[in-house]
Amino acid sequence: MKTINSICIIGGGTAGWMTAATLVKAYPESSIVVYEDINTPSVGVGESTTQFFRTWINFLGIKDEEWMKDCDATYKSSVMFHDFHELGDTPWQYPFGRPRQDSYRLDHWFYKQYKEGINGSRLAEDYCVSAQCAVRNKLAVGDYASKHPLHYELDVSAGFHFNASKFANWLRDNYCKPRGVKHVKRTLKRKPKADIIFDCTGFKSLFNDSEWIDYDYLPNNSAWVTRVHYDDKNEQIKPVTDCTALSSGWVWNVPTWDTIGTGYVYCDKFLTKKQAIKEFRDYLTENVQSDCGCYTDKLFRLIKFKTGRREEIWKGNVVSIGLSAGFIEPLESNGLLSVHNFAVFLADALSMHEGKVNTLMRAQFNRRCRKHMSQFAHFVGNHFMMTTKDNSEYWRYISENINYMDDQAEDERGTHGGYPLDDFPLKMDEIAQFQFQQLAGNAFICAGHMHTPATPWTCDYMEKRGNIDMSSFKVLNSGYQLDPNIHAEIDQFPTPEEFYYEDVAGIDFHHSLHG
Repeated sequence: MKTINSICIIGGGTAGWMTAATLVKAYPESSIVVYEDINTPSVGVGESTTQFFRTWINFLGIKDEEWMKDCDATYKSSVMFHDFHELGDTPWQYPFGRPRQDSYRLDHWFYKQYKEGINGSRLAEDYCVSAQCAVRNKLAVGDYASKHPLHYELDVSAGFHFNASKFANWLRDNYCKPRGVKHVKRTLKRKPKADIIFDCTGFKSLFNDSEWIDYDYLPNNSAWVTRVHYDDKNEQIKPVTDCTALSSGWVWNVPTWDTIGTGYVYCDKFLTKKQAIKEFRDYLTENVQSDCGCYTDKLFRLIKFKTGRREEIWKGNVVSIGLSAGFIEPLESNGLLSVHNFAVFLADALSMHEGKVNTLMRAQFNRRCRKHMSQFAHFVGNHFMMTTKDNSEYWRYISENINYMDDQAEDERGTHGGYPLDDFPLKMDEIAQFQFQQLAGNAFICAGHMHTPATPWTCDYMEKRGNIDMSSFKVLNSGYQLDPNIHAEIDQFPTPEEFYYEDVAGIDFHHSLHG
């Protein structure tokens, strides 16, 4: 067994410096060197994270006020989806938060939905304070937010929006180098000598030639990206990553403190570059930034990508992190998720045998990474597979021609979010046995697409079993809204901009406006 003492990271950027930060935290006595080619531009645009990024930040011991203001960071408590199910549909959310054990039963909600025709998009708002806040541009903070269904705690549940390039630089200068990580600005043409090498060289994947496995069921392969100015910052800085379906893909809007990071993710089989940027410009001018139409093409950047992963993330003494390991597509902010998760997986593996590496360790690590990528890829696919849209060739292809199920290995099914989508329409009494956190994202996605386990048979079954507790409907019976007292409390919550000024930047918000 080989002992790991020297660690070499090839490539800086967000992937490289997040990896360095993870390893120097886990192994402060190790020799860590980051080789960065300063001539290689960063792919990073306005970045959005999952709530698991918060767990990683907490692991590093970094406080919000230490990094957020330097990285144009804002908080994120939900993801909003527009027009994914059908054109003009009611937006639906995937909110963040931790579930309460005393929430009314999810099977009852679906029963009520079926019997009374409740709009499925209401699931998040009916269960989650953070979802109600997202609609009203409020940030759920304080003790009250943590005491209600799917209670939301900022220091546990928050995701973030930020400038990825600034964040990489912040980690380099304020976390890694002060802890002894060496930074070498050099273009490497040969694999350096080290006990273990982390390949963070993007799609070039300079030092890992393992077979590339395509995710053919995810057809998007291009993105026009840019940053636009705010028309009204207090109104537009929302705790939400906004995703809107267009003719041949979808647009993200990520409200960082300085600008809105935005991009049109599409499939070039259905749209040319010129057609895509025109549709993107038109969308931005109408929905985001009123004078975006005057921006020159130089302010837009085209990114080509491929969906898939390496067969062996860890091959020999090389571990791929970031784009060199694989890429799904930007939906649900999975890019940085795999970066910090894979780095943590490796740290976990090394800790088991005091830094000594054997074949079993590599095999276990690769299996863990493979399952992570495959499950999240199919979780992303769940957002598309239930659509009923047929307003373009792209959406007809999405809904009619892609097989989302048969190619999945049994142990790698799309269970991210806790419940396999193909098993979702089971008897609702079985669904009732699962805690809400196990259903997680897939429940919201299914509800948003009006995909329900409730059928005449299952509803009849529940009624004859006598397991319907009408007291569970106290929230639903009040106009499908949260309790009025909750609304009163939400009104007292700050907007994301107000909270940023007061609690992150340490500036009096109202004085800043009138001073």
